[in-house]
Amino acid sequence: MKAIITFEHSYLTAADFDDEQDFDWLIEQNFDVFRIERKQQQWQLKVRHYIGVIGLPSGGQVEILPKLAQAQITHADEVTQTRQWVQQMLTAVWQALLPKSLANLANQLLINPAAPNPPPSNHSLSLSEWLQAYFWQGFAQYVPNQQYQQFEQNQPYLQGKLLVKEQLQHNFHQPHKFYHQTENFAMDTAGNRLVKTTIERVIGSMASSPLSSPLPPQWQAVGTVAKDLYDILFSQALQELTALPSLLAQRNYTFISFCYALLTLQQASSQGQFLTPTWLVNMPFAFEKWVGRKIHEQFVGQNFELVEQKRQPLTVQQGLTIKPDIWLKSADKLIIADVKWKKTATFNDISLADMYQLLTYASEFDADEAWLIVPTLSTQLMAQQIEFCQPKKTRFYLMPFAVTQGCLNLFH
Repeated sequence: MKAIITFEHSYLTAADFDDEQDFDWLIEQNFDVFRIERKQQQWQLKVRHYIGVIGLPSGGQVEILPKLAQAQITHADEVTQTRQWVQQMLTAVWQALLPKSLANLANQLLINPAAPNPPPSNHSLSLSEWLQAYFWQGFAQYVPNQQYQQFEQNQPYLQGKLLVKEQLQHNFHQPHKFYHQTENFAMDTAGNRLVKTTIERVIGSMASSPLSSPLPPQWQAVGTVAKDLYDILFSQALQELTALPSLLAQRNYTFISFCYALLTLQQASSQGQFLTPTWLVNMPFAFEKWVGRKIHEQFVGQNFELVEQKRQPLTVQQGLTIKPDIWLKSADKLIIADVKWKKTATFNDISLADMYQLLTYASEFDADEAWLIVPTLSTQLMAQQIEFCQPKKTRFYLMPFAVTQGCLNLFH
């Protein structure tokens, strides 16, 4: 089946699909990633600010890549380069993509979760194939959690512990039965069920990839759950990990939370008639988290404190607050940074709204420097100082972030 490669803010029509029913199905699903428009007497789907993969009922896929690469891609090598840096970004930030309502659950474990090593370098893989390789690598390192589970049965034989109260309640008129409780060592735990559900709902649906692996026999007894129970199951899985040794708990947490991310980033509506592998990522949010992580890596060892989304009251009543994306402070310098997922190669590309926002941050935090961080494919474009007609105390910079290298192009 045809794999359709498209980009943020591009348009898809029925003519782009080998099977027009795929296009009709996409319209019916009401994906967050698309906006439905009617132009020139035909329906169109405009891609919003998401990247990712959408499986189609016919077996094909729509792969959405970042808008930054659209003008540059003319042949397969440039698609490969784009997939390479997108995979690097997703490897770094996928834990930040977990639903915010559950962000603090990991604190119960007192674990410092680290992302697993990325799969073997093969950037010709599509995003769906790469996600699958990433999953199976984590699965190979995952140690299935097993625990004793209690089962209550009413049988004509006694096995385990006789429950006297229940025996009198249920078997007063049938003394030939015994109400008893047994304990079995079982794999059907919350964490394992989350993994099994991910395999069946996401990974197993990618049948075209040669990377799929058959499950070991012991997994056959593990059940799956409906999507409305994912949050509860993940919470239960975290509680189970507290009983494991810390290193094993940390490794299992990393993989289980990745499975949870794969499941919860499926954004089809409940009206869908087909269950297809779908993984959609809000690109401005992912880019912001990637920049924050890479800035931390670049400035580690330089005695800088970094805080993302640092809140500060704007009014006395504290009804209004501001929170720059990056707050970076050393003993003698305070830097405020705002991260924008926008094509901004020159000063003329800066929007007035973005400049107002950066000016407010710099003024309210009394910053020494203020950076407007924007993405670039160039490794040669360096930071440029923004000169104002009225001199400012703060020094302002247009700061490129080289996505192919995953670092800021600093001015020194």
